Amino acid sequence: MRFRQLLPLFGALFALYIIWGSTYFVIRIGVESWPPLMMAGVRFLAAGILLLAFLLLRGHKLPPLRPLLNAALIGLLLLAVGNGMVTVAEHQNVPSGIAAVVVATVP
Repeated sequence: MRFRQLLPLFGALFALYIIWGSTYFVIRIGVESWPPLMMAGVRFLAAGILLLAFLLLRGHKLPPLRPLLNAALIGLLLLAVGNGMVTVAEHQNVPSGIAAVVVATVP
């Protein structure tokens, strides 16, 4: 492949690296002034509202209630328990780099 063809791929990987890499640093800053679970909840609520608005504006319809309930359960377990506990850990002075490495080791 030519370098010009790989440039968008490198750009996407760089953006991914910056966005995911900064997550734990931003959590560390946020827990200094917000309660940890509230900060995580507001973060994911805002992301969900933005994604829902984006999809609705593009003409997508809401799925039936049953898949929404399944997605809500998965979101509760993954985001509230998994990422919520990472936020609580960083609030308890776990360094953001250690938190990122621990999360990265989860399969």
